[in-house]
Amino acid sequence: MSLFVEQFDKPASARDAMALGAAAQRAGDVLAGRTIWCVIAMPGARRSADALRARVDGAGPGVAATSLQLTAAEPLRDLARQLEQMLGGVSTQGSSGLGPAEREAYARGALDGDDLLGDGVQAQDVVVVHDALSALVSQAARQRGAHVVWRFRVASRSQPARQDALQFLQRFTPGVDAHVTTWLQRDSHGELVQRVAAALPAAGMLATKQFRTRFTGEQPRRLAWRMVLAEVVRSDRGECVGGTLHPRPSVAAR
Repeated sequence: MSLFVEQFDKPASARDAMALGAAAQRAGDVLAGRTIWCVIAMPGARRSADALRARVDGAGPGVAATSLQLTAAEPLRDLARQLEQMLGGVSTQGSSGLGPAEREAYARGALDGDDLLGDGVQAQDVVVVHDALSALVSQAARQRGAHVVWRFRVASRSQPARQDALQFLQRFTPGVDAHVTTWLQRDSHGELVQRVAAALPAAGMLATKQFRTRFTGEQPRRLAWRMVLAEVVRSDRGECVGGTLHPRPSVAAR
């Protein structure tokens, strides 16, 4: 997998400001005419979904960002809550609590993904799922020709629980084109840097946009997220000149 990193900082000159403006325009041109769907099913994901919607709405000509709240039966929601805890690094019942009954429940949920998604999502839209339950619509969204991104969070605790949840979910989310996450880290100069990164398995690429946090306000975050989503669209299978990148067969979850 290749690594592609772009770093930007607060403009120190008119030329720097023009360069940032050009980067934003390029991202807007790629996203132009698309709806970006911020999809949630669990209450804990609402804050990040709302923040993303605010950052990417109006990113380019005809770009609209909208929220989509999914509803599912309570047994499936209970299982999704357990998976969310495990993804966050909290050990619950571990993999022993993810047996055949749980696999069957999630398989049924994935097969109902088109109904959960509703009628709004269209080809070439960008669907950003924010939790373990909304991720079940990934295959349905991909089959409509949309680009699918999972807004992931990085766990800071207990890795085994996280790995159990990831292994469980992997078979039910084949439509995800990119996993996107963000984190803070100090650079070699001791300055705090925020990174927004997208892992694109089909393209064999990890694309990272980063900025120093002294570049304050929403502008750098808006730019980073818009650039990352544009990178996903630009690098996705269906957007490549001359064909597709490693096309994935369309198979129902089992």
